[in-house]
Amino acid sequence: MTFIVTTETLLSRVAPPALPVATNQYERAYQDQLNNILRLYFNRLSATLNQLQTSGANDGSIIKFPHGAFHQDGHTTLTANIGNGTTTPIPVVSTAGFLNAGGLIIENEVILYTGKTATTFTGITRGAKGTSSSAHLSGTAISEAQIVPLPSAALSIAFTVTDASYDVELDPLNNTHVVFLKPGYFNIQFSAQLLNFTTSEDNVVMWFRKDGVDISNTAGVVTVPSKHGSNPGAMITSWNLIVDVLAGQYIELMVTSDSGNTVIATYPPSVVPGSEHPASPSVILTASFVSALP
Repeated sequence: MTFIVTTETLLSRVAPPALPVATNQYERAYQDQLNNILRLYFNRLSATLNQLQTSGANDGSIIKFPHGAFHQDGHTTLTANIGNGTTTPIPVVSTAGFLNAGGLIIENEVILYTGKTATTFTGITRGAKGTSSSAHLSGTAISEAQIVPLPSAALSIAFTVTDASYDVELDPLNNTHVVFLKPGYFNIQFSAQLLNFTTSEDNVVMWFRKDGVDISNTAGVVTVPSKHGSNPGAMITSWNLIVDVLAGQYIELMVTSDSGNTVIATYPPSVVPGSEHPASPSVILTASFVSALP
């Protein structure tokens, strides 16, 4: 494993010295040569260890380990009114940060789309996942939902934002794949915002895959509550595990639900005075290096 200081300068690698062959009898010149070689070696060791100190504290705070942090939080606003049931393209401020196809939440309606331009969502299906179509006014907030396609069908969750990355990154060709460039044991953690717009509870299962194969003993089952009044049932679920990976391997976060109606949804930010808050991403995943492999 290579340690790197914050200046991006590699720590010096100190190789064992090549010691001179001992003479049969004591010789001052040999002893001086040996002492000089050992002195230089230990000076280099001290210099390397000193790079691990910062402000006189041996806390290791300048060491960089492989890590990654990713999330998905598409949100925007309508730029025109949309009528009840219309399937014409939905005009918005921007579709940046949204997946190329997926789901939208506008107030209490889930809408499916199959494509997008810079400022519209296209291929519209209204009133999906147990919701009803309704009219929405210009300026209404829109947030993204990742949606299981069918009951009990598996969805590989996508990430569109990289918050931090060092030797752990999103595959540029498939943003459901978190790729590890260095081998090791990693602590993988996630949180997911689940919403249920139906009148029945729904069981949701989440688990991990590595290189397309389910990782044993990583699944968990959570029960998402039904809607209450006009508000959807909501919960955040999260857990973590230690995964061993080789260089170049990837992991995926998977989800399915019994009904297929629960969505993984972003809450848009609030600018209402007294209750301001940032966006609540639909999903967050972090990977932190723990140890080298045996």
